[in-house]
Amino acid sequence: MPTILCSVATRGRYFTTLPMVLSSIINQTRKVDKLVIFDDNDEPKDMREEPMYQALFWQMAAKGIDWEWLFAEKKGQHHIHQRANLMGYDWVWRVDDDAVPESNVLENLSKHIADGVGAIAGSVLNPPRMPEVLPSTGKLENIEIEPNIQWGLIDKVKEVEHLHCTFLYRAGVMDFNTGLSRVAHREETLFTYGLHQKGYKILAVPNAVTWHMKNPQGGIRSETNAAMYEHDEAIFKNSLIYKDHTIVVLNNGLGDHIVFSKVLPKIKNPIVFTCYPEVVEGLSIAEAEHRFGSLDQWNIYKKMADWNWKGSLEDAFRVALAMPIEDFQLDYLEMRHIP
Repeated sequence: MPTILCSVATRGRYFTTLPMVLSSIINQTRKVDKLVIFDDNDEPKDMREEPMYQALFWQMAAKGIDWEWLFAEKKGQHHIHQRANLMGYDWVWRVDDDAVPESNVLENLSKHIADGVGAIAGSVLNPPRMPEVLPSTGKLENIEIEPNIQWGLIDKVKEVEHLHCTFLYRAGVMDFNTGLSRVAHREETLFTYGLHQKGYKILAVPNAVTWHMKNPQGGIRSETNAAMYEHDEAIFKNSLIYKDHTIVVLNNGLGDHIVFSKVLPKIKNPIVFTCYPEVVEGLSIAEAEHRFGSLDQWNIYKKMADWNWKGSLEDAFRVALAMPIEDFQLDYLEMRHIP
């Protein structure tokens, strides 16, 4: 059985929707392997002193649920999601602190775990709107002209290009964009579409309903600075411009560019941002920072550290760009015991 971490990022909802969310996770028919609550409050509190939370923590212990309460860095939920993404579990079930899953959600999502699947989601329904099946394609190009497929009932398994709010995803293969502002507007769209670009299936599935309480206080609704949303929307729109390209950011040394030049010919439709255009032609790094914010998601040495990488730099580039296995060097294949 693949291991599943449940990650809950919370801010401003200690005594509103968060207890409902935790209770719903505790009572899932498929128990999580670990539950981590990331506390991103401006003034965090020790919930062990609160009777309601004492009862919740007791329930976790009674049901054998491994849990941890961690204080976050007050940078936004995208930083939290990236932290969960790299905690070493096979899959991460991200649940918002005002999204209450029905008891069968994780069990039914996990039934669709398979090779080639990158993320799985059910309906995310918003009371008091009555649920119905929506005519949504789930394609990114239609994001401005159709409702998200998760906002309605899902009557059959459907392959889509992006998800929102809460979903189960394959960990460690795609980074969250930490260059977004603290509100992290569009972070889940960018992340799940990135999985789609890497060749993974993104599935919307039936019989996995989460109720989105849309608490007007807390979460990203704590922020009222319109400039944050505008900043993030600009990054999203810039990403849309290159949605049919493989984005490559070479914010590193001359030798790294030389190594990468061996990989470049087999990359599908690349758009390259480079420090040494005389070695690898492309746009400037300053242009990449302007368009995408943080460039951490393309930092090859950070990825190698996250992966505890033992292979060559050339093959690390191949993994980062999700290239076909036949393109890898023999020493990497031997190390990984891949026939």
